[in-house]
Amino acid sequence: MAIALRKNLPPTNALVVFEAAGRHMNFTRAAKELDVTQSAVSRQIQLLEDFLGVTVFQRQSRGLSLTREGERLHRAVGMGLEHIANVSSDLRRQPGPGELTVATSVAFASYWLMARIAKFRGSHPEIDIRLVASSPVYDLASEGIDIAVRYGAGEWPAADAVRLFDNEIWPVCSPRYMEKSSPITSETDLLRHSLLHLNKFDRNWVTWDSFLESLGVEGEQSGRGFTFDNYMVLIQSALRGEGIALCGRRLAEDFIEQGDLVRPIDAVQHSDRGFWLLRPKEGQLSPQARQFYEWLLDEARQPV
Repeated sequence: MAIALRKNLPPTNALVVFEAAGRHMNFTRAAKELDVTQSAVSRQIQLLEDFLGVTVFQRQSRGLSLTREGERLHRAVGMGLEHIANVSSDLRRQPGPGELTVATSVAFASYWLMARIAKFRGSHPEIDIRLVASSPVYDLASEGIDIAVRYGAGEWPAADAVRLFDNEIWPVCSPRYMEKSSPITSETDLLRHSLLHLNKFDRNWVTWDSFLESLGVEGEQSGRGFTFDNYMVLIQSALRGEGIALCGRRLAEDFIEQGDLVRPIDAVQHSDRGFWLLRPKEGQLSPQARQFYEWLLDEARQPV
């Protein structure tokens, strides 16, 4: 493996210079950023082109532009160097003995975890929690993440996954919407209402079409609808009384308990997916990660 890398990888310094030059589209600005001369940048780019046997920049009277081969290489180099820099930054950070990094989706953090995490912090003030609410992380260990919560079918090859809780999909809306709208006495009545849609960007997401189909509802929607590309904005729209949204039971339970959302009808779709608690497959959990891991499992099993 090491021999193949040495044989196929261009000189590392040339890649760093190429990334800067491609980002600035200017050798002078790249040289200033890297604290070298412009001629040094030119030499490294020439070295890279000689190694690859292709031209990565087109030199024009108006400046530089990447060739098709150069664009392809720049994307790869940019992603690779950024990943190395992020991992290196995490390693240099040297977390303290009481530090814990937890990754979740923005929705789970906002609508379930944050309402409960104060209890853990009250019992364990010595633990400093770093919450990463972001898109899925595929390699927990390399990203410096101790524990993660993800929604899906439990298939994460690089992690050990324990099902945290199942999920049921409910229609929800605000009491204000119910007051101003016609009654809903059957699932078919939903077609006459303002349904709040989320652009399908995730195979785990349940759409209104699939939800109504699971209930045996046929027909076209006659009510006014809204479509969003962000789940949190969709829920905020439901809270403002703008329509009916689909929401997972465990994410909606606090809103319903507080009276901010209601179920306009008892229709439910049982999902084969759920929320899972993940930990890196290799290595042992730190003492503080173990405490949080066990607390989260216990909290998830509390009666709703």
